[in-house]
Amino acid sequence: MEAQDRARGTREVRTRAVGTDGLTRGIPAVLGIAFLSIPLFPAFITLAPTAVPGISLLPRTATLALLLVAFAIALYCGVTLATSRREPLPTVLPLALFPIAAAVAALLGFDALRSALFIAILAGGVIWHATVLRFFRLPHVAATIYRCFLASGALAAALAVVMVVAKSPAGIYTIGHGRAIGTFILPGELAGYLIVYIPVAFALAVAPQRDLRLLARAGLIVAAIAFVLTFSRAGYAGMAAAIAFFVFMYHGRRGAGFVVALVAATIVTLGVVFNAHHDPSENFTRLSIWQAAWGIIERFPLIGVGPFEFGPMYELLRLPDGEPTALHAHSFPLTVAAEMGLIGIAAVLLGCWRVVAVFRARLRVARVRSAVAIGIAAGLVGTSVQGLVDTLSVVIFALWFPFTALALAALEDESPMVPDAAVTPRTTPRLDRRVAVVTILAALIVAGAAGFVQLASAASFARAAAPYSLVAHLPPELGSRMYGALERVAPLPFVEAMLADDALRRGDLAAAAEHAARLPAGTLRSEDEARIALARSHRDEALASFLDAGDDRALQAAASELVAAGRLRAAYDLEERIGQRLAAAKTRPNAVADSWWRLGRLAVRLNDPRAAERDYARATELAPFNTKYLIDAGMLALQEHRADAARSAFARANEIDAASADAVAGLGLAALERGDRAEAQRLAERAAQLEPRAAVVRRLQQRLQS
Repeated sequence: MEAQDRARGTREVRTRAVGTDGLTRGIPAVLGIAFLSIPLFPAFITLAPTAVPGISLLPRTATLALLLVAFAIALYCGVTLATSRREPLPTVLPLALFPIAAAVAALLGFDALRSALFIAILAGGVIWHATVLRFFRLPHVAATIYRCFLASGALAAALAVVMVVAKSPAGIYTIGHGRAIGTFILPGELAGYLIVYIPVAFALAVAPQRDLRLLARAGLIVAAIAFVLTFSRAGYAGMAAAIAFFVFMYHGRRGAGFVVALVAATIVTLGVVFNAHHDPSENFTRLSIWQAAWGIIERFPLIGVGPFEFGPMYELLRLPDGEPTALHAHSFPLTVAAEMGLIGIAAVLLGCWRVVAVFRARLRVARVRSAVAIGIAAGLVGTSVQGLVDTLSVVIFALWFPFTALALAALEDESPMVPDAAVTPRTTPRLDRRVAVVTILAALIVAGAAGFVQLASAASFARAAAPYSLVAHLPPELGSRMYGALERVAPLPFVEAMLADDALRRGDLAAAAEHAARLPAGTLRSEDEARIALARSHRDEALASFLDAGDDRALQAAASELVAAGRLRAAYDLEERIGQRLAAAKTRPNAVADSWWRLGRLAVRLNDPRAAERDYARATELAPFNTKYLIDAGMLALQEHRADAARSAFARANEIDAASADAVAGLGLAALERGDRAEAQRLAERAAQLEPRAAVVRRLQQRLQS
């Protein structure tokens, strides 16, 4: 009893220490707004100077207004932290290393301005983390955070479900292939958010506070429905990891059997729904992106290419048979390593290590196993598992920083209020001096070697840097000399590839051939040999090497030349060989589908409708959510006066994309073919409202006027 009184007294002293007057009075409302706004944070990605793989519900003006609110909140919290009485915040500095590393990588990278906004958001996340840690025990703060988070999450999940059921907005429904998205740009973003939301809502659903219980239970139900409708494979795996962690932490070894059963069930589920609402043509495309990411890491190992510079650098270093574009590495660790190098990885690891250490220390002295703290930790573990195969902006910018603080604060709220020095180990094992010296020397050697390669690569790619960047002022000759020296020490494949590329740019074909010959057999070597042959005007040899490399860009250019020359049969034969090469690689079913589609279009021009029908069918089989294949198949069926087949193809295209004017107009053409002029007129008017200049719309209008 006496110990409890002392703990209560300590709690009261520490609560008074942070103050309840002045600026701190607004903390509950400010933190409530911050947690309430999380479902809108994904819209910030639309402010990036790159294409966004989705559609935001928020218009740009609303997004900018939200950004101003976020910066105002960060400014308020920063001033309040600076003017309030200090207390130890053991995780703030380790977590701050991440935005610091990002800033260093940006300043020394290819385009600092491109990443400035998001580094500022990361810094705001650290302030958010510190604010939650310091002021969580103030009156009304915890309850406000929980209520706002539960309410906004429930509304966001409900909106995502309604949008799927209503198939509206049509553009978002089409991009997601009928998967739940809501305000989160992509289904995986919503899944990542719900991986945190659902364990927290479950923990609060059994909380003592009645109002929280009711709100949490309602949110839990609608969030579970929305999560299932995301059909996110990485999300399912992350949620399984979150639930397994929660059960194991709460029940220990008694929950081991449930964890094993859950993992098995998840594997089965992923197998059953592997392509549910996923275009099969997109399967395995990440493999080539991961390979290209490793190529970037090899060349820029120390500080990477700079935050948000993965996309532009991918264009330069993608594999010849790889995905045409990629905005990130589809893996958080790979993205950090490529964009921030070793310093970024070290910053992330140090931050995570410190959070885990403090969490474990506080958990050891907690009076009870806090369901809320463990639920938050479970959600963070789940998003980390999901992040192994995806990069989610909402998780990085709006979940990891505040919720690590919330987990620690919730644990501390359930713990005897003793100083952090008493919670964490008082002493750490001393490292032997000789071991320390060796470790430091090894780190310096690794950093020196990585820095040498980094500088050489930066000089070699200086042409790709923004004019105002430091990299842009490096002479390319420096890169050539440094890579030449590196070859004498470590003639690694990427070194030879860089030297071959440099020799090609200088027009030294003999040196380029010499370096290419040292590369291991594979796509990169074949690509260099093709470029060398092309420079020597050996077109047939170049074409054969491009086929070996699987370089569909170069091959499509060759096929287009044959079509322009009227050699349609030769173009068809070449396209067949392209498709066979891409199919053999098995990493880009989408490119194989496109190849079948191009074969179908060539077959139409060759007056071979049976071959065209077969080719379109194979394209649609590989990519059943691609409407252009269905529309061309429908037009072919109309050409052959098969109205039912045409209507089926156009109806399927319209089901996938309700906003496709060509699909609606195609249905009108099929109605005309059946003699239903009134239905054709109605569909023509509807298609014209969607896109009056679409090709099939104009064709339908011409048919109706004739």
